[in-house]
Amino acid sequence: MRKIRNVLITIALTTLLKHNLADSVGVDRFAHFGISYVINDQLKRNAGFNDFWAAATTLAIGAAKEKWIDKQWDNGDFAADCAGVLFYQIKF
Repeated sequence: MRKIRNVLITIALTTLLKHNLADSVGVDRFAHFGISYVINDQLKRNAGFNDFWAAATTLAIGAAKEKWIDKQWDNGDFAADCAGVLFYQIKF
């Protein structure tokens, strides 16, 4: 599990550094997935949020980013945010 998280973090950070390239090849959605997973994890583990509030806060952050930082709303990016939150809820 830790190895998967580290890979997702690496992908996300690499994508953030090369944002234009990431948009052109579709890697941006992997970044949304990974960052949402990590934010949800940290809110639950370190901030003491329960499952519902960690998920709700993570999705609110993703929606705010799409609304105010990006030039236009992208349903695919928000769907990737949702997938990252849902993936975190799966117990292995």
